[in-house]
Amino acid sequence: MLLQDYDRHGRTWALDPRTGLVSPASGRCHGFVHVGEEVAAALYADPLAAEAVLWFQYGQLRWDCATVTVHQASERDGSRSFTVEEACGTALELRYPAPDPGPFDPSYDWIDAEADDFFLWVAGRLTDADATAPGTLLAHFRAGFLPG
Repeated sequence: MLLQDYDRHGRTWALDPRTGLVSPASGRCHGFVHVGEEVAAALYADPLAAEAVLWFQYGQLRWDCATVTVHQASERDGSRSFTVEEACGTALELRYPAPDPGPFDPSYDWIDAEADDFFLWVAGRLTDADATAPGTLLAHFRAGFLPG
């Protein structure tokens, strides 16, 4: 599965959905990946699958986005939490520090914050109020796009 690096837009990775491991690659992308220090997290669609599914993957764990709910919250201490909820309860809970935007910048707004935080972006796309974002992403990811 070829994915564009969310944090470094000129970089492309091949994700093995079974293992969650990534390796450098090139070609038409079918989603985005955030390569963390320990594991990769990705939002993608498999263009070759018979059934159109938007997937969220964290390491070896993978969920059909239509069957889970995601939440992202800013905590009082400045950290953030991202959760994946299945029908039977919490399947994934991540606590992580908010990205450091650097020196104070009065023009730094929610668009910049989303660009700096992959999990905030994923939660925003999967909890879109009019419910069009997941379907739009699924169509876009299945068709593929050139990195850049």
